[in-house]
Amino acid sequence: MASKVLGNVVKLLSHQPFRVQFLASSTSMIGSALTPVALAFGVLNSRGEISDLGYALGAYSVTQIAFMAVGGVWADRIPRQRLMMVADSVRGCTQTTFGLLLLCDNTNLWSIMALQAFTGFASSFNFPASIGLALATAPPGLLQEANGLTSLARNVASAIGPVAAGACLAIVDPGWILIVDGITFFGSALLLSRLPSTRMAVKLVSPTFLASLAGGWREVSRHSWLWTGILYYAIFGMAIVSYQILGPSIFIQKTGGGLTWGVIAGGLGAGQVLGTLVTVWLHARKPLFAGRLAMLGATPLLLLLSFNVSLVVLVLAAMLAGIALSFPYTLWETTIQRSVPDAVLARVSSLDYLGSWLLQPIGMLLTVTFVDDVGGRAILMISAAVIVVSTFASLLNRQARTLRSTEVGEPLY
Repeated sequence: MASKVLGNVVKLLSHQPFRVQFLASSTSMIGSALTPVALAFGVLNSRGEISDLGYALGAYSVTQIAFMAVGGVWADRIPRQRLMMVADSVRGCTQTTFGLLLLCDNTNLWSIMALQAFTGFASSFNFPASIGLALATAPPGLLQEANGLTSLARNVASAIGPVAAGACLAIVDPGWILIVDGITFFGSALLLSRLPSTRMAVKLVSPTFLASLAGGWREVSRHSWLWTGILYYAIFGMAIVSYQILGPSIFIQKTGGGLTWGVIAGGLGAGQVLGTLVTVWLHARKPLFAGRLAMLGATPLLLLLSFNVSLVVLVLAAMLAGIALSFPYTLWETTIQRSVPDAVLARVSSLDYLGSWLLQPIGMLLTVTFVDDVGGRAILMISAAVIVVSTFASLLNRQARTLRSTEVGEPLY
């Protein structure tokens, strides 16, 4: 396994277009991995209310969802790396400003929500563009491995970042961490400028925005595994989001709570590393079926957070949850890239992201609304049950159970 993984990594990094995109994404990932812990404790320390954290996260998600389809249309119209450069520059400005406001102790709920909204807006253009750009920069025959290596870098950062952020919180203000995040976005934009502008392989046929968007939806509706999968990820996202809000709130009042939560979040990142390592090495014969079963591994963490268990047990559960998130993601992303024409890939990817995140704000709102009435334990247990039921329900679709992929990447129904 190790020699095959190493060989694939060498081939990928020897390919200049992929290397540039990989370095750009890795740079922004470093800061982004520090941000969740810093943002959570920055908001909680400055505002003191769990609901404010929920509103801040919700502002990001709502704008990201609202403009995701717009981002997909534009990513199929103009050079994708240029769109990503603009998006990274905007995110660099918003995160740096947020950090400065925290340092100056000059935050209010509306300024926090506005900055997170602009960050979500920029992300809605970056995500669909990056999926299409990856298809263009990956070496021939190594698309899944390219996706896996990019996810591996993200997940290594996710494993180290929260622990580092938790340790940093003991000596520095969360604002400094957010400023570092902003600087990494500027670095990513600078690296992307080294990629030559790529022309779209197929001219856009639809003359208007709405017609272009409709073309993406027609492509999604052609594949039952695709639209049912998007629906499943929407429900999964609504359920798992309770972890982001209730997790930090459990440890905020405890001594060393920031470091403890950072270690748990680091365990999640470590599991994501393991999950993506498998995708660099192994091709699943039935990628969607394997991915769905793996996603059941997210439930133990939700259940154990409800009880007074040891940190070691929570970290192990977080590692399992990390595998449940990363392994299916790479398989899903690669299946879409291999099955959808490049001319509509960004639009389909944007609809995928849109559907996957559509219910997350609702999940956040439900969490902050009912946490005082029913308690965090009940919400976490309900979330775990929703994941189990929706996973098996999604497998009622025949293509989700039987779709195969050959070594050259063509899906067989």
